[in-house]
Amino acid sequence: MAGPLWRAAAFIQRHRTSLLVSSCSGLFGAQVSYHLIPDPLVQWLYQYWPQGQPAPLSLELQSLFQEVLQDMGIPSGHCYKAFTTFTFQPVSAGFPRLPAGAVVGIPASFLGSPVTNTDQPVVVHGQRVDWHTPSGTRLRDALTLSHDAQKFALAREVVYLESSAAVLQSLPAPACVAGTWALGVGVKQALGLYGGPMNLRAAFNLMAAVVGFVVYAFVTDSLTHTLEGWLDRRTASLSKAYAQGGVEFYEKVLSGNLALRSLLGKHGEKLYTPSGNIIPRHWFRVKHLPYTTRRDSVLQMWRRTLNPGHS
Repeated sequence: MAGPLWRAAAFIQRHRTSLLVSSCSGLFGAQVSYHLIPDPLVQWLYQYWPQGQPAPLSLELQSLFQEVLQDMGIPSGHCYKAFTTFTFQPVSAGFPRLPAGAVVGIPASFLGSPVTNTDQPVVVHGQRVDWHTPSGTRLRDALTLSHDAQKFALAREVVYLESSAAVLQSLPAPACVAGTWALGVGVKQALGLYGGPMNLRAAFNLMAAVVGFVVYAFVTDSLTHTLEGWLDRRTASLSKAYAQGGVEFYEKVLSGNLALRSLLGKHGEKLYTPSGNIIPRHWFRVKHLPYTTRRDSVLQMWRRTLNPGHS
């Protein structure tokens, strides 16, 4: 066992710079590739298929999306493609300035009847929704958004795509790998570990990897929190109607989560808090801003539009 291990260590030592560059490039490329080829990948993942057929984008949803693009003053040269998705919130990916463009998935629930119709079965987390129960009625009401709330939800995705924030989100992983490697090499040289037992270096490398992952998790989550807060504020600043729509949108998201918490029973209690936020799956990580925080942030901006003379 020592022979192959020593040969592997020697190979890494000889080619560590090339391996570092290829690893960082691969990490960055793997994360950004989702946005470089959004069509048909994203549409394949999220397309709404009622009765075994892909749902075409209705004229109503096309008009809604074009209205959002016009409100935001998006140049005609930026390429966007919209489709109907089965999710309860919009999804998006891509770079609108590139030839491949960007795609935005608009929830079928924005139409109302395709999802909230009592005759149409809807399965959430493996359980069919009974629209006749109090929780089912609450979920149906949460999925019924006003025109302004729908525009806020779509405009938030467009702001994200126009900002090219996907590139920024792809940087922490390769940066942390490079930083962990540089710091590890520097410390081992300073402590003289290269002349010591290989087991000691292996233990140090393992410790450095753990520290690197903790730093990566902290940086990634902090970046996501900052980005989500900025997206909400930027979208709400478009107009008073968008700010009001944002408040309604997050209120409906919280209400829908509470309905799911009740519908799913014990499983729902593990997924959602009593306030409607999503319970983190990792004990030391909070990957997204709580919906209550996002609602309160947009609510403050809406109040400022109503009272422009007050901070």
